[in-house]
Amino acid sequence: MREPVIATALLIALTGWCVLHGVSGIAGGRCADRRLEAAEIVMALAVVAMMAPTFDPLPQGLWAALLVASAAWPARRRPARAGRHRDGDPASPGARAHYAHHVVGASAMAALAVAPKHRHTGGSGVHEAVHAAVPAWTLFLLAAYFLAYAAVGVASLLLPRPTTGRYPALDRGPGPLAPLRLVSARRTVMAIGMFYMLVGMS
Repeated sequence: MREPVIATALLIALTGWCVLHGVSGIAGGRCADRRLEAAEIVMALAVVAMMAPTFDPLPQGLWAALLVASAAWPARRRPARAGRHRDGDPASPGARAHYAHHVVGASAMAALAVAPKHRHTGGSGVHEAVHAAVPAWTLFLLAAYFLAYAAVGVASLLLPRPTTGRYPALDRGPGPLAPLRLVSARRTVMAIGMFYMLVGMS
């Protein structure tokens, strides 16, 4: 029983860092797209709330509404401003792909927040699982997607990444502490958290 508790506590701490990193980026003017940054903060807070429901004062329906809003709100921005974090080119396929990734994550979180759940006792204690209203294959596909995203994120953090030179404020920093790499690390942590929750709820 100790291992899941430790893993959950570690992921909560890392996701809390994701929230603080996003807030500091907005406050310090270090993010190119504040709307997407704010949407990712909502996503990280929702992950923390789902992993520690005992300390969550908000009803699940409200979380679902916030997550849907976080997926829809960045879409209202002008296309020329979309997601400069990852590529430097705001209209690049990578920027559009990341916004699509955020929509997938926020939509999955919103569905899990309102899905009926039941409690069962297993070998490591009491668990809360998503009711059969959510097909098991859907949870499996989502878990596989976020695991693959996390694996790609880890690989990108370990491999050398040349600076673009187009947005020096985002590229500046030594090695793994460069702002772009910290953003990649944050999104990788979020993908790991999503995979962990989906596996735990299945």
